[in-house]
Amino acid sequence: MKFLLNTARTIWQGEAIEAGKNLEMYRKAAAVCYLNREDMEKLGVKEGDVIRVKSKYGDVVVYAREASEPMTEGMVFMPLGPWANLVVSPETDSTGMPSFKGVPVEIEKAEGEEVLSMAELMRKKYLERD
Repeated sequence: MKFLLNTARTIWQGEAIEAGKNLEMYRKAAAVCYLNREDMEKLGVKEGDVIRVKSKYGDVVVYAREASEPMTEGMVFMPLGPWANLVVSPETDSTGMPSFKGVPVEIEKAEGEEVLSMAELMRKKYLERD
């Protein structure tokens, strides 16, 4: 299914960064994608299922989370971090900051795949480029 992705900092992600990016706490706070209940039902996913988020810039496997705040159907949210960075544009349009809002993505259930830790993600994604 197609969606528009927005990203931003979250309280939980900020707390987890302070504790340590190599901790499980950080993966649980940042390797997630929030969807509204209706979109989760259409995708056939439930809280904690593993999903793949794909854009023209890349793809990443994260946990599905139900949004606790009202969210328009067709919109999804990911906390800023290494997982979200893999699906946003690397271009900065001379601002020094990529656009973290309104990124077209496709989401599908990713059965049998695992959400990588930050270290595993960095090794896999950056070694693939060599």
